[in-house]
Amino acid sequence: MTESTAPVSFRQKILSKEIKRAHAMQVRYEQLHVEPGFNLRTPIERLGGKLRQKAEAAEESLFRHIMAGGQYPALEVRPRAEGGVWIVDGHRRHRNIGRAIAAGAPLQDKDGFVMIDVVAFEGNDAERTKRVIDSSKAEALFILDTAMGYARLARFKWDNERIGSVEGVSSVWVGKMLTLANANTDVHDLILADLVKPTVAIAAIEKYGEAAGEFLRNRGKTTIGDIKGRPLPRKVVSPLITSVDTFVKALDPNQRAAIVDAQEGRVTSETITIPTAALLELFQAHGAVETVRAKQADKQRRAAEAAAAAGQTSIPEEETAE
Repeated sequence: MTESTAPVSFRQKILSKEIKRAHAMQVRYEQLHVEPGFNLRTPIERLGGKLRQKAEAAEESLFRHIMAGGQYPALEVRPRAEGGVWIVDGHRRHRNIGRAIAAGAPLQDKDGFVMIDVVAFEGNDAERTKRVIDSSKAEALFILDTAMGYARLARFKWDNERIGSVEGVSSVWVGKMLTLANANTDVHDLILADLVKPTVAIAAIEKYGEAAGEFLRNRGKTTIGDIKGRPLPRKVVSPLITSVDTFVKALDPNQRAAIVDAQEGRVTSETITIPTAALLELFQAHGAVETVRAKQADKQRRAAEAAAAAGQTSIPEEETAE
């Protein structure tokens, strides 16, 4: 729907009696409008698994609260040139007020109207998107919904750092969320059906790109470890770090200078002499790492063979525990 270009204000709405001013601004329920494509929250009917159960439980809780006469915050709105107002924040409240009206809740005033408290939202299109993201505290947006909000802000030329300031997250995390938002729809469908965790999907996209959806669909239950590889145990990583520290500290000034020269592209000798003792601890620590890697690879191979023998593509449950 295309809005008129004629300027419109809340004062005009009040003067025309579309909006009623009491202890706060109020508008008839019928004058509240949902702007197509604006709300970030995924409709419940598109969700599956535990995501749907969680959304339905939250929806039912809010509905019962309104039916019982419970109070709720005013909806944030902006003027709509064609009549009434657009909802900026409060889509869940609006939806469940409608459910309560249909269920016979006594919400009408003495004139027979359902009047809804509203407050004016002042801001541009980017700020409206920001408001939807940072206002969803009572019932948080799903990660994919938030990612789509970040992508919308990016289209308004917001950089990652500015987007991150909305919720106090790092620019690196914003980058990962934008990767998720821009993934193919088959990846989004798997997330919404609660078949793949968003963080797992991000790892798959980073590794497989356009083929991430096919990988995730064929793989079955998958963890980040299945994609990036299992992290090495601390008991073998710590000695390796210590050995590297010991090795570097054992270098004399001439050896350090030769390495820096090579690193920075200056002419230096092609070889330097390192005492065997300085390398021994490092060599042993690396050997322990290689042993663990071999065991992990063998475990994954046996799991894959077992899954193939059973005629399924997923690996055993104990292998996917997060």
